[in-house]
Amino acid sequence: MDLTRPLDEKQTKSNTRKILRMYRQLERQAGKRITLAGQKINDMPKGQFKPDGLENQIIRRLDAERECLEILEAVERLEDREKKIIQLTYLLATQCTNYKIGQELKYSERSIERFKSRALIQFAYAYKNGELLVWK
Repeated sequence: MDLTRPLDEKQTKSNTRKILRMYRQLERQAGKRITLAGQKINDMPKGQFKPDGLENQIIRRLDAERECLEILEAVERLEDREKKIIQLTYLLATQCTNYKIGQELKYSERSIERFKSRALIQFAYAYKNGELLVWK
C-alpha cells in the first residue's frame, strides 16, 4: 500500500462493489449442505467413486465461509452510519434502494449516495488490510 500516491477512488469503489455483491452468493455457498447421499458402499461396482468431488465441495464451502467472515469483519470496522448503509445495500436478503435507506436513516437520497461512496472507500481500507485499494 503506497500512501504517497493518490487513491483511484473510482476503481477502488468498483472493486469494493464487486466483493460486496458477491456476499449473498458466498453466504448461500457457505451454507450449502454437503452430503454423501448415493455413496453407498457394497461389493457391487456401480461406477467410479470420486472422493475429490466431495473434497472440492468442502474446500469451496470453507473458502466461502472464510470470505463471508472477512467481509463481515471489515463491515464491523466501519462507522455506524456507513455500516448500516453497507448492510442495507449489500448484505441483507432484500437489498434496499437509496430511497428506502434514506427513509430508514432519516437522510435524503442524495446524502445516502454520498455516505455510501464514503462507506465503500472505508470498506476498501478495512478489507484484508487494503487489498481493494487502487492507487494512481
